[in-house]
Amino acid sequence: MKIQLLSQNLINQIAAGEVIERPSSVVKELMENALDADANEIVVKVIDAGKSFISVNDNGYGMSSESLKLCVLSHATSKLSSENLFDIHTFGFRGEALPSIASVSRLSITSMDSASSEAWTISVEGACEPRLSPANCKRGTTVEVRDLFFATPARLKFLKSDVAELDCCHDVFRRLALAFPDITFKFFDNDREKFFYTKTNNMRQRIYDVLGDFFEENTFEVKAEKDKLKLQGFIGVPTFNKASGSYQYFFVNKRFVKDKNFAYVLKSAYSGLVPPGRYAVAVLFLEIPHNEVDVNAHPAKIEIRFRESEKVKFFLLSELRKALASFGAMKPSTEFIVSVSPANAFSAFPKHAPPPNAAREANYDFFRQKSETTPCGTSMRNDFSALEEQSFHPDKEKRISLGNAIYQLDNTYIIAENGDDLIIVDQHAAAERIAFEKLKNNLSLDSQTLLLPAICSLKESQIEQLELNNDIILKFGINYKRLDQDLISIDALPAILGACDEKSLMHDIVDELATFGDTYSMDEKIRRILSTISCHGSLRAGKKLTIQEMNSLLRQMEDTGNIAQCCHGRPSYVILSPKNLNKFFERS
Repeated sequence: MKIQLLSQNLINQIAAGEVIERPSSVVKELMENALDADANEIVVKVIDAGKSFISVNDNGYGMSSESLKLCVLSHATSKLSSENLFDIHTFGFRGEALPSIASVSRLSITSMDSASSEAWTISVEGACEPRLSPANCKRGTTVEVRDLFFATPARLKFLKSDVAELDCCHDVFRRLALAFPDITFKFFDNDREKFFYTKTNNMRQRIYDVLGDFFEENTFEVKAEKDKLKLQGFIGVPTFNKASGSYQYFFVNKRFVKDKNFAYVLKSAYSGLVPPGRYAVAVLFLEIPHNEVDVNAHPAKIEIRFRESEKVKFFLLSELRKALASFGAMKPSTEFIVSVSPANAFSAFPKHAPPPNAAREANYDFFRQKSETTPCGTSMRNDFSALEEQSFHPDKEKRISLGNAIYQLDNTYIIAENGDDLIIVDQHAAAERIAFEKLKNNLSLDSQTLLLPAICSLKESQIEQLELNNDIILKFGINYKRLDQDLISIDALPAILGACDEKSLMHDIVDELATFGDTYSMDEKIRRILSTISCHGSLRAGKKLTIQEMNSLLRQMEDTGNIAQCCHGRPSYVILSPKNLNKFFERS
């Protein structure tokens, strides 16, 4: 076949295949056009999940009749003021969206320029010539798209169910609503109002409106600025995590993006704070000079490239870790007990510590003296006060107060009171986090030789993982010898563990190494092994505690960072307040 030029209509349809994948793609392009037109009110309407009808109305600056003629032509745009494609200040600039939509649907655009009193409508259907006619409308623009993909019916077969396609439209709508709290957004589904977000100057309020009360209750603000980079937004407390990354919203210069740098940074920041396979929650806005980011990396402009990606990653990671360390990891979520309390009866906001009473001070001093006389190497399982002096101390103004112990439930949960609040603590989860925070600053543990070596049976592949990571294993005071293809002899363990199940510990360590193999950094492997050691060396569920021992654990919790969850991301405590108990029992 000879090389030949394609027709303009076919070119537009090819472009549509890149840009207009589904109804939500149309919604995205038209809403972004409205934002670029400086609209402060945008109304979206869809019928049959957008397949039959999509309308986007705005009160922006509108278009003249001449501009309407040009806007449906390929690569005609008002959004580029120079030849520099790396200095983009608008959402769109390719000039592909409207002609691409017109090539696969029945498109009409009605608009009135802000500088004119005349309104015009232009209509385009597939390969037909555009038709321009006078119209009657207010200032702004209304774009209507009917019978999407009527000109390319094969594309309809690749669409999902109406429910799934409508969800995609909702996602696009919510993302833009999050990015622009100062704009009013309305969404109608089959003439029924689905969403209405009135404009506000409060970003937290817009997040609350869009994502719900749980998000508002379980997130805290992040703000940072350095070297022309500015980060702002809200991230969730670690125990407020999800089964997928669908609650991670990343914006660069207010443009929603799916960027691997953000995903990596968020995962790294929450490392050790959320369970494996779970995802942190975040709404983050990064402002960066426009010439430092390439938004033209993908036809739909949802993927981007940074000029200095390592610099951006370092900035994001360091600031998120600071935020988590200073406050966020000290609070439990209100959502993880939603199955117990559908009325959201639990509060995530502990009161600041009141002046200690005499009995509380006496208990604390008694166990401090005991810890000072405890010989080195005492088991963490039997005396969790042994290393109290090495605890991490959060900022005083952000330190939690967990009150005084009053009861132990099922030899597992500590019940404490703090003013009017009731606090429930999982003693093993709390002790595990305390032990981990103490150990992670001491990455070389003393070894204690076992009186009798423990023989442990492992798979050959597991023993190979041990040998590959032998330097880490030795650093933590674990000595072993390989006896056979599937047998090892455990000769020494970390002295701090005291008496423990040697075989269970080794099985857990090799499981961690086998799970992550070579895909994780040395730091991550060290953290995982420390987490395993902390778990085995901590106070276990089922151990009876005295009131003094319970109070000692509570005081250490108050002085420990990341205490709201154990090393595996499980919550360590929850607070029940009268206010939320009233909500639970439906008292006014």
